[in-house]
Amino acid sequence: MVQAIESAARAAGYRLTVTNLATSAADDVRASIDHLMRQSIEGLIAVAPQTRVLPILDELKLPVPVQIVASTGTATSHNDQTAGARAAVRHLIELGHTRILHIAGPRDWVEADHRMRGYLAEMDAGDLSPRPPVLGDWTAQFGFEAGVELLRTEDATAVFAGNDYMALGFMHAVRAIGRSVPEDISVVGFDDVPESAHLWPPLTTVRQDFLGIGTRAFADLLVALGESVEADARTEPDHLRLIVRSSTAPPRR
Repeated sequence: MVQAIESAARAAGYRLTVTNLATSAADDVRASIDHLMRQSIEGLIAVAPQTRVLPILDELKLPVPVQIVASTGTATSHNDQTAGARAAVRHLIELGHTRILHIAGPRDWVEADHRMRGYLAEMDAGDLSPRPPVLGDWTAQFGFEAGVELLRTEDATAVFAGNDYMALGFMHAVRAIGRSVPEDISVVGFDDVPESAHLWPPLTTVRQDFLGIGTRAFADLLVALGESVEADARTEPDHLRLIVRSSTAPPRR
């Protein structure tokens, strides 16, 4: 996403300064923005996936245009994470799975909340009882540790992981206890990171248009700066798409 923003900025004759936050604590957010403002920036794009960052940005009342962007989209474009999650769970239900677990992202992350809502909504639509989602941290290590624990206590036949890395860790856990994907349990991820197609088995996942989101974010900022922007630069990012690979299959009878 950031790479797309930088490419669009260069093409429009702007230079991008990037500041990464160690944490989303209020003091860190304020310090980073103060650092940027001392460089006389003309506009700010905040890749802010955590809900607690938004009121901090609002209270600062910055004297430059601000564009807030996350995987869910921007203020003027939309990337329906809930619909993407529902498509993932619907795929599992259509294969015949009824006992589906969800390993979610961290609390307070916008994407994690939307994907969890999608899981719950689609389970409800299928008249199925959802299992309590497990809150993770997006890492493969958490997916592995959660998988080892869940596979000892749960009788689920499928897992919808909140991102591909947790799905990767979970698949490792399945193999570590002598079971297999998808023969014993199906796994779906989210994001379609480049490595997903090369896991074994290749991972079924929901593809996001990160480049489209980043390009649209910078185009919206240019509009806020009063510059003209070609219409195709402000097109909606591609809709989330379910990419079906070999990590999902009907459950064993």
